[in-house]
Amino acid sequence: MKKNTYWDLPPGYSLEREVKLPEDRGALKIMAVLQLVLAAALIVFGLWHHPIREAFSMGAARSAAACCFMAVGILIYFLAHEWVHGVFIRLFTGRSAAFGFELKKGMAYAYSNAFFAKSPYVVIALAPLVVWTVLLGLLLRDVPASWFWYLYVIQIVNVSGAVGDLYVAWLTLHMPKDVLILDNGMEMRYYVKKQ
Repeated sequence: MKKNTYWDLPPGYSLEREVKLPEDRGALKIMAVLQLVLAAALIVFGLWHHPIREAFSMGAARSAAACCFMAVGILIYFLAHEWVHGVFIRLFTGRSAAFGFELKKGMAYAYSNAFFAKSPYVVIALAPLVVWTVLLGLLLRDVPASWFWYLYVIQIVNVSGAVGDLYVAWLTLHMPKDVLILDNGMEMRYYVKKQ
């Protein structure tokens, strides 16, 4: 076991809060609004730098092929996002993450049976956003103008789709310093040490 992660809940800890994101309608509404705001801001930023007409400057057949590549890229991105969570779970636990899918809810997730301290948990939560924002940003720097929007849509999905991770990180940062978090991918349990 690595530092700041535990396989068993240490003595003196008790459940402080349980978050079931798929069932929390209030949180889901807030996250949906934030997704739309982030997506709109990114679209405006993209339009400021690359007019949308550039995406259709390569002809109908190539534009259709680019749309297909974009759709495949988005599907690959969803898996790659969870893979990054898994890589960071392994870094902090020394064990491979488990992965799950909730097809009815359109969710994929990485999880562990470890109890994480605050800092590693926030790093795990935000790692995909940071990694993919940087990598996609580097690719966008060098992509031909006609391909910009097809790749940029994946970046929009990356940033706006990370609202769940941002929400969980925000909640965690507002917990006591000694909090331990157990995350099964669909719900998070926050345990604090009782005095």
